[in-house]
Amino acid sequence: MTSPRVVAVVPDLFFATRITATAGQVGAEIELAPPATALAAIRSAPPALVVLDLHAPGDPLGLVRALRSDPATRALRVIGFYSHVDRALREAALAAGVDEAIPRSAFTRRLPSILKGQRGERGEDREPGPPSQV
Repeated sequence: MTSPRVVAVVPDLFFATRITATAGQVGAEIELAPPATALAAIRSAPPALVVLDLHAPGDPLGLVRALRSDPATRALRVIGFYSHVDRALREAALAAGVDEAIPRSAFTRRLPSILKGQRGERGEDREPGPPSQV
């Protein structure tokens, strides 16, 4: 069985290192793509998953729109993560075509399962809250 290939558009070196280490632990093949060259890298060899820092420099939502407009990349799974306080960015990312927009803290918790290809719900971004009172 081949490892799922993941392209990560994550310019934050510390976070990119964390993603790379987790990918190694779960057997995923990771390619870090700078925002400026990400579209070309993805088009040249479409991955199983694109992980996108929605706060990356440049136009991360433009990247998503470009992927969705190209028949060769339209169906790629794209997961974006963002600062939990930026709800407007979450909504814009979902409108642009991101499959899941997840707060960075939830993304970090779910990273192993994300890299293994397990899916959450579209737009899922629930943070654990206090237990419900029944």
